[in-house]
Amino acid sequence: MAQPPPYSPPGTNPPPAAMVSKVELSISCNGLRDADIFSKSDPLCVVFSDISGRLQEIGRTERIDDNLNPKFHKQIVMDYHFEEVQKLVFKVFDIDDNNNDISQADFLGKLECTLGQVVSSTNFTRALDYNGRDYGTITIHAQEQGGEQQSVHLTLKGVKLDKKDWFDSFIKIILEGEAKVVVIALALAILATAITPAIISSVILACLAVRLSFVFLSSLGKSDPFLEFHRQLLDGSYALAHRTEVKMKTLNPSWKPMKINSRRLCNNNPDGVIKVECYDWNKSGSHDLIGVFTTTLAELEGVSAGKSWALVHPSKKGKRGYRHSGEIIAENIQIKREYSFIEYIQGGCELNFVVGIDFTGSNGNPQDPSSLHYIGGSHAYRNPNQYVEALKAVGQVVQDYDSDQLYPAFGFGARLPPTWNVSHQFSLNGDPHNPDCQGIQGILTAYEQCINTVQLYGPTNASPIIGNVARMAREALHQQQASNYYILLMLTDGILTDMDQTIHTIIEASELPMSIIIIGVGDADFDDMERLDSDDKLLSIGSRVAKRDIVQFVPFREFKNATPARLAAAVLDELPDQVSGFFNKQGKVPPCPITNPPAQPTHYTRNNRS
Repeated sequence: MAQPPPYSPPGTNPPPAAMVSKVELSISCNGLRDADIFSKSDPLCVVFSDISGRLQEIGRTERIDDNLNPKFHKQIVMDYHFEEVQKLVFKVFDIDDNNNDISQADFLGKLECTLGQVVSSTNFTRALDYNGRDYGTITIHAQEQGGEQQSVHLTLKGVKLDKKDWFDSFIKIILEGEAKVVVIALALAILATAITPAIISSVILACLAVRLSFVFLSSLGKSDPFLEFHRQLLDGSYALAHRTEVKMKTLNPSWKPMKINSRRLCNNNPDGVIKVECYDWNKSGSHDLIGVFTTTLAELEGVSAGKSWALVHPSKKGKRGYRHSGEIIAENIQIKREYSFIEYIQGGCELNFVVGIDFTGSNGNPQDPSSLHYIGGSHAYRNPNQYVEALKAVGQVVQDYDSDQLYPAFGFGARLPPTWNVSHQFSLNGDPHNPDCQGIQGILTAYEQCINTVQLYGPTNASPIIGNVARMAREALHQQQASNYYILLMLTDGILTDMDQTIHTIIEASELPMSIIIIGVGDADFDDMERLDSDDKLLSIGSRVAKRDIVQFVPFREFKNATPARLAAAVLDELPDQVSGFFNKQGKVPPCPITNPPAQPTHYTRNNRS
């Protein structure tokens, strides 16, 4: 019998949702313009988000009097989304009134950047733009809120849990009423003045037989238990943090090993209350509570295997003869330090962006306006086709996390001059020894040149490029620290000819520091491509199973009328967890772990400016 999923949780608690990372921005300035005559400027910094050219204030620092090199104490807190290009504008003003009214203040300079640029730097220092020229500098440091993260690894089992099936409840009612049956039978006999020792013996024997029968039947009853972990909120209420699988028809369940992030479990508070509830699963969704116990992260850190907690049902607590409704026993408890995606990036981990583009004949003649590779008389970035749009949407996000801005870019499925042999992997820039392109614009330029020099052909084989990036990632695997992670963006117009070989290659790559983003261009049937994106179960072929899910696939047509940001969010949403999850499992730390906010720099050179 297939195990039913533990859906329809009791109460109104929703399933646990992803927790947004929040960052604190610390700001300082150096060498500001002096806008006052008899004293120095009184600077204040205002931070805006730039949404389609519209500025919206996020927050502002305090004002510091008479200081051209201010280090602001007040931090700006904002949500961080890796998958989005979060444009920011920092404006510094000289404030001369007590109301901090910037409309009446002297402008000292501004900086436009992205949050990704700030997060990917230890200290992000740039020149302030004052009416078209540099005047002073601004330094921004991003610190993730929430402190150090830990993962709690638990293997739990239940012992002698209460039976909660409806038949058992019926048996319980009968057995609890047994004493009443005896009293009523004897009372009737007395009233009828027909009581004899034989009648008393018969009543007792009958009741004993009933008891033995129901005790036997009740031994056949079971529960379908699962556990829910809740973290306590500031107002004393609880939020669902984790739910185990259901174990069917057992009073002594052993749940699968679980891993719960400490921020989700207790907001990283060692003394924060963790409430664990044990339920009997019901198909109707109205689950029966078996019992509850509470613990803390501090307690979990101090216990070892064999620790037990009694499950207590609130409505039974204090009743005569009631002890508990079973026990939960820890078979294994481990609490490990884990690094977040931001900690890896700020600690020096590089995201290496690689591109693979489909040049097979099914795309159509590039000179024909109906071709998926059609550019027209203008440049690719002015008249973008779907390949260009997809590349720009993803590249604009990822480029903030690659310091050298050099991206290997390949094509596949075309005939190359002068021999016109088919190649399943060739450099877009025409240099077989160095496929690197400078920035996203460099890839677009190489793509435009390539589309006019190669002959589109076939077949559509993706495994060579995936295998090549896997070789790069395998070298990174041998590094002692989490220094490099590879992101391969594959753009293709149809079903892969070498699907089985591609699956084998992806399974091999699943144990390496790399992720694969596949965007289907055009109107082809991409149903088979969904198989590669193994969200429900790990990718497999024959007896081989992937170690983890590393592929994200989306058809471009679903985002044809959407903004580039929506496409980027769809394909990049899982990437931070893939990066941090891989390196934490490997036990690898960032190259330069940051434990405290670094000291602010005191100098700046123009060569550092992007």
